[in-house]
Amino acid sequence: MKLACRAFTLAIMALSSIASVQAGEFTDALTGGGAWLDLRYRTELADQENLPRNAAAHSLRSRAGYATGLYRGLSALAEYEYIFHLGTERFNNGNERGSPYPLVADPDTAELNQAALRYEGPLQTTFILGRQRIVHDNERFIGDAGFRQNMQTFDALSLLNRAMPKTELRYEYISRANRIFGRESAFGDWEMDGHVISAAWQGWRAGKLTGYGYLFDIDDRQDLSSQTYGVRWDARAIDLHGISFKYSAEAAWQSDYGNHRGNYDAGYYLLQPSFSKGPLSLTIGYEVLGSGNNTGFSTPLATLHKFQGFTDNFNATPPGGIRDLMADLNYQRTDIAPFDMLRVWGGAHHFSAQQGGHDYGQEYYAAAAILYRGVYSEIKAAGYEADGFGPDTEKLWMTVAKDF
Repeated sequence: MKLACRAFTLAIMALSSIASVQAGEFTDALTGGGAWLDLRYRTELADQENLPRNAAAHSLRSRAGYATGLYRGLSALAEYEYIFHLGTERFNNGNERGSPYPLVADPDTAELNQAALRYEGPLQTTFILGRQRIVHDNERFIGDAGFRQNMQTFDALSLLNRAMPKTELRYEYISRANRIFGRESAFGDWEMDGHVISAAWQGWRAGKLTGYGYLFDIDDRQDLSSQTYGVRWDARAIDLHGISFKYSAEAAWQSDYGNHRGNYDAGYYLLQPSFSKGPLSLTIGYEVLGSGNNTGFSTPLATLHKFQGFTDNFNATPPGGIRDLMADLNYQRTDIAPFDMLRVWGGAHHFSAQQGGHDYGQEYYAAAAILYRGVYSEIKAAGYEADGFGPDTEKLWMTVAKDF
């Protein structure tokens, strides 16, 4: 009897010791993470030919978050953002029908930007559940729209697996897209039933091959519900007599899906070579978003500001599709005192219809940025000259940002 009592006492002590260690590990993980704060001020000016007033938006974004440490493979992240405007609101924030001002997609908002649980599981598999940032490849089909003050995030379940050598498998189920316009906008967030699948392989020394499928059944925008399947190749740089050369090539096919009320099929094609020598680089691109049954190839969850011109005249693909022939010249240095980084870039786009080939217009842009003692400053200007599609548009952005 005494032996049994002693064994029981020892067992209780052992369990208490294990519980104490586990509690300590949990507390360390909970308090041993990292916090962040970033501030970004922006002025955006816009002049649109078909509207009587010019837009002027002065906005400040503050974003704060905290990520815990790892406890038995489990961690958590939360991030909150607050965006407000300084001075009189002389722009269309997306909430006003018939506004005399051009659209500036940076409305006042205060919202939970991210809130997710992450689990590093067996077989090099990662699970993420909750509101999260999702970015694929160059963000042409799904991205965080990071240029805008209100980042695009998603309520989703994500799975990432790297068990096979040089291979990355991804799957995301998306139930909601928390878009840049905020919850109060008429453009609003989207409830959806979305499946994102991709497989990337870097088994060749020559580059990275990615196959993907995007199936979006969007409750709030049935006309944008679609299924897209494609393949992308990103070549590694090779040396051509002192000039570095690389390129990307991509092809995809899209058709109606889910609650889309019509039937259509449309193609997507991209060829984008790039040449660089020292701090100077030249990128040339030819991108085609096709059309079928008077419906253009759509990329509703993309980081749209990165593509087809900064004036955002082609965020929605025209019914006849679009061809974009572009060139971008970039100069960037990180060794010019007192700056941590100096960048100057500019370029042009020529737009035309994929069906019929008639001209849409052209855009020209120029920009400069510096990073000095952790403060990022940027000025960017773009002008769109219409030649059959949309209004003449001129825009100017001035941005100052600091991470803490």
